Amino acid sequence: MAFWWVNHKQTYRQETDGGYVWSPKTNANGARNVSYDNLTRCVRVEVVFSYANGRISQIGMVEAAAVTAPKPPEFGAAGDNWSQEGWLVRVNWGPLRQPLVPQTFFELIQPLLPERHSPISTVSGRGNQGTYLAGLSELLGQLLLRLIEEHADPAVRVQLVVLVEEGDYTVSLLDDMQRLRDVPSSTERDALTKARLGQGLFRHRVVEIEPACRVTGLSRQQFLVASHIKPWRDCDNQERLSGANGLLLSPHVDKLFDRHWISFDAGGHLLCEHEAAREALRCWGIEGANLIRPFSRDQEQYLQAHRQVLRR
Repeated sequence: MAFWWVNHKQTYRQETDGGYVWSPKTNANGARNVSYDNLTRCVRVEVVFSYANGRISQIGMVEAAAVTAPKPPEFGAAGDNWSQEGWLVRVNWGPLRQPLVPQTFFELIQPLLPERHSPISTVSGRGNQGTYLAGLSELLGQLLLRLIEEHADPAVRVQLVVLVEEGDYTVSLLDDMQRLRDVPSSTERDALTKARLGQGLFRHRVVEIEPACRVTGLSRQQFLVASHIKPWRDCDNQERLSGANGLLLSPHVDKLFDRHWISFDAGGHLLCEHEAAREALRCWGIEGANLIRPFSRDQEQYLQAHRQVLRR
């Protein structure tokens, strides 16, 4: 599931009333603009968040891929410097009973914003006028859906419930956020918030690289653990959030991997030199890795260090 965020303060009413988003194909000087090009990447049934005047007031579903279209006449004086030809994407918009103000949840949203072409400032949380349509990570998209769910009209709520259920890993994140509000110390609360968000972001990045447990072959992510290859305590902040520094493992396999009782070679074959661990694998009916494929260069850098302390 892909998610998009459109900043359209100047044309919010025209676009939401008309059921579309529209942008010129290039900047006024003829230069390419990533946030305009993004319209051509929209696919049917993807989610679009409408942001204007500091609020997400509507949520929409893409109905069709982008087509070349003239600038809508209802824009009037808006965008006088825009070219007369652009991209148009049909969107089925639905209003929210209560708009979502992203700045209210900025401590949750900020760590998940795109590093480049962010729809809002990563410092202030205010709208980025230089970005029209921004792509969001699945984690941020699901987080916004969860925050919006209680404020949608019934017709929108049906779609939201389905979409949120496809991203159940955000539920525990938000439950934790609710509990953190009861922590009296702001310093402690900030530290816990950053740590919890970091775990969610790390897991999301691991899943993008490793969609299943290599040992058991299980791909149902709700039953799998995102395990660091290089231990958390030994990592710098970049390594702690790197998807290449993780594997998605079944819980019983993760126990052996975390204790360095098993590891993997560069080709993806299971390594085990510890007799007790071998006995455990035999009892579980595991003779080797179920999914064997080479690791990437970045993954292999972490695994080399992991193999060096493989227990015997």
